[in-house]
Amino acid sequence: MTQLLISVKNVEEALLALQAGADIIDLKEPTIGALGALDLVTSKKIVHAINRRVILSATVGEQHTNVGELEKAIHSYHEIGVDVIKLAVNDLFSHPEFEAEIVKITERNIKLVAVFFADETIDWSRLIQISALGFFGAMLDTKQKNKDLTQIVTKKQLQLFTQACVVNNLKFGFAGSLRLQHVDQFTLFNPTYMGFRGGVCKAFEREFFLLPQSVSDIKKLLLKHNNFELIVQY
Repeated sequence: MTQLLISVKNVEEALLALQAGADIIDLKEPTIGALGALDLVTSKKIVHAINRRVILSATVGEQHTNVGELEKAIHSYHEIGVDVIKLAVNDLFSHPEFEAEIVKITERNIKLVAVFFADETIDWSRLIQISALGFFGAMLDTKQKNKDLTQIVTKKQLQLFTQACVVNNLKFGFAGSLRLQHVDQFTLFNPTYMGFRGGVCKAFEREFFLLPQSVSDIKKLLLKHNNFELIVQY
């Protein structure tokens, strides 16, 4: 079953995404990078508006210079009621304090998702690392938004990512300037979730406002795929 993740930047977008069928509402500030953190005040308003009707995820940004800052950001979003916290895979994952501090977090059942950028060099051994540390899942995304994920990775690379996640018991998903036409291609890998922002915004610009009809169209296509999967499994 592939869930639909929609990134939103305010309460209005969050409610529109909910009504259009999003399974996961992702809190993000699209004007400050691929994983820009939405401010805590707005994030808290969204948490209250959604009121646990669907899963909420949030990015914590990429600005942290040490493990302590990252840890503080994770706890900040968890404490306001966010269900899943997304972290960019970066140099902090190699810091001597990283593993011990992250284990303290995952042992509290805080769900973490590691986001790998396909347009940067990927150390695939990180998937083994995050599994050992108790991460909930992994995501393959793009840092630059001038190309979509299909223009950066091959089918073979997608297969390797999928297999590595399955072997390491990680939920997994894809994002990166994806649009409606990409759904059929990526659902072949049966991801846990597919993430959209620019592909469901006016003029396909992630900084513009959300288009509920675009969200609904993708949701309908995902439902067709999921229903087909249920029939095949049965």
